[in-house]
Amino acid sequence: MDKKREQLAFYEMDIVKDMMGLMGGRALRGIMSNFFTSRIYAGKVGLFLVKNYLEATIEKGERRALIITDAFTERFAGNVTKYLDLMQMDYKIWSGAEPEAPLNTIEEGVKICEEFKPKVLIAIGGGSVMDTAKAAWVLYEKPDVELESLSPFDELGLRAKAKLICIPTTTGTGSEVTKAIVIRDDETGRKFATMNPELTPDIAILDPEFVVGLPKELTAYTGMDALTHAIEGYVSVWKNDFSDGSSLQAVKMVFEWLPKSIEDLTDLEAREKMLVAACLAGMSFGNSQAALAHSLGHSMGSVLRTHHGLSVGMALPYTIEFNCTECEETAAQYSELAGLIGIREKDDVATSMKFAEAIRELMVKIGSPTSFKEAGVKKKDFKAGLEKLVEFAMMDSSLTMNPRNTDSNELRKLYEYMFDGKKIDF
Repeated sequence: MDKKREQLAFYEMDIVKDMMGLMGGRALRGIMSNFFTSRIYAGKVGLFLVKNYLEATIEKGERRALIITDAFTERFAGNVTKYLDLMQMDYKIWSGAEPEAPLNTIEEGVKICEEFKPKVLIAIGGGSVMDTAKAAWVLYEKPDVELESLSPFDELGLRAKAKLICIPTTTGTGSEVTKAIVIRDDETGRKFATMNPELTPDIAILDPEFVVGLPKELTAYTGMDALTHAIEGYVSVWKNDFSDGSSLQAVKMVFEWLPKSIEDLTDLEAREKMLVAACLAGMSFGNSQAALAHSLGHSMGSVLRTHHGLSVGMALPYTIEFNCTECEETAAQYSELAGLIGIREKDDVATSMKFAEAIRELMVKIGSPTSFKEAGVKKKDFKAGLEKLVEFAMMDSSLTMNPRNTDSNELRKLYEYMFDGKKIDF
């Protein structure tokens, strides 16, 4: 990232910090409650209903669709193209999306958009595919936009050229209903998150047929991503009554249905329930924001190239232990979530600690690592990357949404505890 873009990233964080300081931290919630989401079609009739929507909103002579996938999810394109054929819509399939949405791949997608001039982009895939589609869409509509400098307060004027439809093939990111994008900077390797309400897709299609065959490991990791979204959305300093309802239901559903979806990969009911849980979690954190686990996790993905869901899921119980001891209100919120799965100890801090342990037990059950050691990260690689881990985490905008303030020394200790699997005691 060049100096200008680095300054823009810090500038955005400073704006948020200044606003929170002026409003007394959590008091900002009183003027920040909002709720953005996509039009959601859940179930097997979704594609047919979307066909009707496109026929009604796009003129016959302009019916062009760009289907964005990766090498794995391209196999689902036929599920969509048969409906496009029915409405005589021209389409192109681009399967060039890559993990973690690198900028050079996004730029390739923009070139295809400029050549084909689609009126609708249809993303079929996991979070990286959907983020690639969102970012390419922005630059197709607004070529002069700096992606990292986007803020929630910008007026972009999207949809002059195209609409965006997202069809998730994993059960975790919730990107199909959020205003956020996570991108990897090619030059530095750093992952950064950016957001704007206009980035919320027009339509989300939740069809369990698109997640059949998702491997056990990815089912586990993306499920932990959904759980982290729901929990962080419930304790973020921008939480609000609208996002809270989505969080509560998502947490209940993940604890019930994630183990079932791991036990039987062909269980369509479990798959569909996890699709809905992930979508609810996306609606939650997309309208309240993620927090410390995502700052730690984004940095892990950048430096150690660990899977996003593995990263944030691993960080989650450590951040619960870290936050609850210093923030009474947050400990009470964790206790409310713990009550959903029948946990209640002598006080809110003890309940929060027990909740963190229950999350680790869930992770063991589904085969998701609870420490760097379990994830196979070598000690020498961890030590070599530690300072970069801390540096990138400190630059991550999600850090400003965490209920407990932290500094680089505490982030370093958090990572060190995560390496060995030690419970947080500071």
